[in-house]
Amino acid sequence: MIAEILSVGTELLMGQIANTDAQYISRRLSELGVTLYRHTTVGDNPARVKEALAEALSRSDIVITTGGLGPTEDDLTKEMVGEYFGLEMRLDEKSLRAIEEYMNRIGRAMTENNRKQAYFPENAIIMENLCGTAPGCIVESGEKAVAVLPGPPHEMKDMFDRQLAPYLAR
Repeated sequence: MIAEILSVGTELLMGQIANTDAQYISRRLSELGVTLYRHTTVGDNPARVKEALAEALSRSDIVITTGGLGPTEDDLTKEMVGEYFGLEMRLDEKSLRAIEEYMNRIGRAMTENNRKQAYFPENAIIMENLCGTAPGCIVESGEKAVAVLPGPPHEMKDMFDRQLAPYLAR
């Protein structure tokens, strides 16, 4: 299996924060016996995300994205994956309830922006986020797959280890 990492976030591209997600995923992929072909970083720009995704999928079996799953308008990674594969976005009620419960637990009000985090490309395998509000997902199409992980390192690591690693091992 050949993988690529696509990190999404203007803050990464501009050097405002270090890309520790790519470092962690690279190490874990090696441990799992998955060949890593390339790392790419793009800003929060829909056209560039789709272009980078298309390039990565032309070379690899699976693309693992990090970032772009938050509640703000520029967080569009899932939507760009859905568009790339021609899939409609669908509300996942279980994810919506989990986000609502998380917001209640931390004492913050649920907003319409948070609701957007519960939408996924149709038929996606949803990966719950036990550490935050941004669930991830895996979208499969033919022999290709895209795994969409959150950007905050503690959320990404937990989701990778609990849910994506077992998927990759299969």
